[in-house]
Parts: sequence; C-alpha cells; structure tokens
Amino acid sequence: MVVRFASYNTALSRPHSGALLATLKSGKDKQVLATIALLQEVRPDIILLNEVDFDASGETAKLLQSLLRQPSSTRTGLDYPFFFCKPVNTGMPSGRDFDKDGDATDKGADALGFGDFPGQYGMLLLSRFPIDHLASRTFQHFLWRDMPNAHLPKCTSGDAWFDNEDLAVLPFSSKSHWDVAIKVNGQVLRCLCSHPTPPVFDGAERRNFCRNQDEINFWSDYLSKASYMIDDQGRRGGFENGDFVLLGDLNASPYEGDSDRTAIQNLLAHPTMSAIGFPNSIGGVEHSPNANVKHSAYHTAVWRMQADYVRPSRLLETVGQAVFWPDSRDNQHSLLNNTSDHRLVYLDVIIKP
Repeated sequence: MVVRFASYNTALSRPHSGALLATLKSGKDKQVLATIALLQEVRPDIILLNEVDFDASGETAKLLQSLLRQPSSTRTGLDYPFFFCKPVNTGMPSGRDFDKDGDATDKGADALGFGDFPGQYGMLLLSRFPIDHLASRTFQHFLWRDMPNAHLPKCTSGDAWFDNEDLAVLPFSSKSHWDVAIKVNGQVLRCLCSHPTPPVFDGAERRNFCRNQDEINFWSDYLSKASYMIDDQGRRGGFENGDFVLLGDLNASPYEGDSDRTAIQNLLAHPTMSAIGFPNSIGGVEHSPNANVKHSAYHTAVWRMQADYVRPSRLLETVGQAVFWPDSRDNQHSLLNNTSDHRLVYLDVIIKP
C-alpha cells in the first residue's frame, strides 16, 4: 500500500482566541477555502498541520474534517475520519518574567511558548487510518532543565538567563512534541510531530536560538533511545522500535538560516533515519533565481529557507516526494493563492502488511 505523508504549516492561526473557530464556521474565509482546495488536490493520507489554533472542544478539528469532506465542482472530497490534537504550550501563562523586561505579564514573551493566548499556533494531525491514542505519547510538560546537556541561554556576562524559579516551570518544547501511533495496513507506524520555536526574535542571550536547538536535539536523543525523557502519560524513555515518519516545521535548515545547523544536521543524519535526498520544487527555484539553485529547490517557505520536513525511517521504502510549489507556468500554481507563506511537503512510502 502506498501511503502519502505530508507536513504543512498552514498559517491559519488568528490573533485572538476563538477567531479561527469563528472563521471556519463562516465557511467564507479565502485562506481557509484555499487551504482546503490545496489539500484536496495533493490528497495526503496522513498530514500534520502546523499553526492551527487549539481548542479543547475539538470543534476546530471537526470543522476542518467536515470542510475537507465536501467536494467542489473540480475536486472530490477528502475524508479524514481520525485526528490527534492535544494542548500546546504557546500562550500558556507562566507567571515568570522570561524576557527580563521587568514585567511578568507579557502575553507572548512570558508564556511557556510564545503566543498571545493558550493554544495559538497549535498542531493538528489528520489521518485516514486509525490512531492508537493510548499508545501515543506527548511531551508538552517535560522541563528544559531536565534535559541532559541542555543549551540553556546565558547573559552576556556569562550568568544564567533563567533563574531556578523560571526553570521550575519552563518546558523545553515551545508547543509540544508528539509520538503518534497510527495503524496502517496492519502495521503500527509512529508519526513524530513538532514545531520548534524560530531561532530568532530574542536578544543577545539567544534564548530562542537555544530552545530551537534543543527542541531538535530532543528527537535525536529520542531516536537514540535516551532514558531521561518522561512523557505526559508518565512513561519514561525514548523511541522503542518500528518504522516512523518525522513531520513538522522545524524552523531550521542544514545549510541556511539562523538556527544551530549542527542540531538539524545530526537529526537528519541519525542512523535510524533514511538517507534519501530532500524533496524539491521548480517553484522554489523560480521564486529565488539568484540564490544557490540547489538550495532554493529545497526551500519550503517564501522567505527562502528549507524549514518543513517529512523524513522516513531508514527501512521504509520511498516511492516519491516533493515540495508542492508549482512554478508560474503550471496550472496548479493558482492553488497557492491566499495560502500560507510555507509550502506543503509530502512523501509517498510503501507500507507492507
């Protein structure tokens, strides 16, 4: 069976709590409708959507399921009977002055993860195949201080940026890290999902740079079966065994940008990870004609960087992959109108019974 996995930063987040839900209910928002059309065109079987605001009722996820099921005059509906959506750290009040400006009430900068309200910039996994929620794991609450060799930021003086009271509440994950178990063709396959914070928008202490680095390092440790991590379900230890696909906007490139490149390079080269090349697009080259063509072919964002990933474990057989970025001569190029500043990335693999 050929199964298409995809990752897409939708940029559907809204500036106020409940605004995305209201937008979905209206059924008239151009960005939402364009996103639905794009997904119905590419037709992933399993997809991680980044920047979908979380709501505890699950209504946002159910509305997206409903909109995707509805056919248009040119496209058939797309049915995702199953979804995985859990709380994230973005916008969660910390009670601490994380940005050290003397005010501990800043909504965004002082939250457990940057966001103006709880759940902003959340994650949603949609699937055609059943999800084993009991076997799945989340790491929303694991503290940064409890990560061995954590790259905790320092002041220019060399002193620690975060004090002990900060570290007693500060998780390493700006949103959450998920290990989602999905039953596909008689097999259990794991989807490793995350959206690390951008490594910028901070100061000389580079606290976002450090956090992005360790959010990526976590997956390398996890795949190496490290014993230190404890999930939100109380289970200790890293990845066990089996096939997996890593999904998400990691806000890091192995050869460009402001992140710590060692972290992403080490993850992509991990022994459990497939050594296949990166997906590419003609549209990325057209968008950045003056850049290194090799690099621009791999770009997944209009701001000219490879940020989004769908990477399989080494034993999965890959039969196709791409960044969905048609160039201006392609009839599908119009599908990008009114959509995100990111591009959808997909991977086709064979899942044997």
